[in-house]
Amino acid sequence: MINKNDIETFKKFLESDSQKAKITKVVLIAVALGTLPFIAAGGVAMGNAVQIFKKNKRYTKRQLSNAVTGLKKQRLIEFVSENNGVTTLRITKKGESKVKSFSIDMLSIKKPLKWDGKWRAFMFDLPIRYKQARNSLRIKLKQIGFIQLQKSVWIYPYPCEDELLYITDYYKIRNFIEILTIENIINDKKLKQHFRLA
Repeated sequence: MINKNDIETFKKFLESDSQKAKITKVVLIAVALGTLPFIAAGGVAMGNAVQIFKKNKRYTKRQLSNAVTGLKKQRLIEFVSENNGVTTLRITKKGESKVKSFSIDMLSIKKPLKWDGKWRAFMFDLPIRYKQARNSLRIKLKQIGFIQLQKSVWIYPYPCEDELLYITDYYKIRNFIEILTIENIINDKKLKQHFRLA
């Protein structure tokens, strides 16, 4: 199932004008959130069924229908006949996995108005078999603003434990990481300059 903590992030994404909000991704997330629940006999009954698309009207019914068809071919969504005769559109396990990867792509850390003067150190020591996860993790750490202090030690100035645990759970590497809150780093001048804290 889709993590409840992702719902607000996804909703903001769906309502945004982001270039990343490609039609297929938008439809898949909408299905995951249950905002595309109605299917008509001949195709997708868009219109009033999808409030999120009514708001910005970026996509035509044809575009949405084509996106649904494509997702079905990829087995990311499926049509399910209910007892009451209504056919609904549901996300598959494969689709849920894809949406979770979107949530990792969209993940960011909210910066507080004021720095609390503490550093967050993220450390990991992954076995060789986790090479792909290691590479993806490094890319994500850079993307969300971490700076590499040493080979497997990354630094960030703001609270980020929940986000890091979410990422490491996604890559199934939580047993190989540690998150520390540090009161003082002796040589932190360059770090402060990097994060514009000086």
